[in-house]
Amino acid sequence: MLRANNLVVRAGRKTLLHPTSIALKAGECVAILGPNGAGKSTLLSCLSGERGSEVGRVFLDDVALDEWRGSERAQRIAVMPQSVVLAFPMTVWQVVALGRSPLGDETQTRHWQKEAMQKTGVWALRDRLYPSLSGGEQQRVQLARVLVQIWEVLTHSVNDSAPRYLLLDECTSALDPAHQHAIMGVVRDFAQQGVGVCAVLHDISLAASWADRVVIMKDGAISAQGSSNILRDASALETAYDLPTPLARAYAEQNKVW
Repeated sequence: MLRANNLVVRAGRKTLLHPTSIALKAGECVAILGPNGAGKSTLLSCLSGERGSEVGRVFLDDVALDEWRGSERAQRIAVMPQSVVLAFPMTVWQVVALGRSPLGDETQTRHWQKEAMQKTGVWALRDRLYPSLSGGEQQRVQLARVLVQIWEVLTHSVNDSAPRYLLLDECTSALDPAHQHAIMGVVRDFAQQGVGVCAVLHDISLAASWADRVVIMKDGAISAQGSSNILRDASALETAYDLPTPLARAYAEQNKVW
């Protein structure tokens, strides 16, 4: 599994992440929720190896993540950050092909890249310049890029039994409701093939409809966690988001429907 033990992250005098431990298992869908500034993206960046911690370590298969070579890590963990700035006039297809660059088979896997673009609904945009796309279109292109990075799991052509992991930071923030649920359905397809998925989400109802397990963060620490049923608990939502009681109850009732 991919796990973090007692991570502490500071920026100057400010503690962004208090001692935090979390584990992501193969085939599991985990949603990380919480208000702005709760430490969600910081935790995800530590899990991906993008950011180090002052205290604690992240382990992949019981080996410290910082001991893995970058190319090896990229073949096991695919990461979609909160925002991707790309000013170069690359086409959509060229951006998606970047997902295969850690394996050096961009040309040989064009058929996988096509399938990834079809699944995320951007195949018709393949020859468009990436900077010309809307925010939602760019988000779906980036998701196609990270999905194709671990596409082997769908084809059962992986030569080892080591699980893959997909880390997503607000991957649906610019999407309309229909695309949000469609994209999370695609992500769940990967989980059903044994990929451990961890997604930072702001949409509580989307998390309720998708996640196997929910982690709620506040002030740089985990305030609650458990099955998605926790999102039916008005008191947990009230505490995490500082919501008025009636609004917390309304969200809890809505989540029961999901």
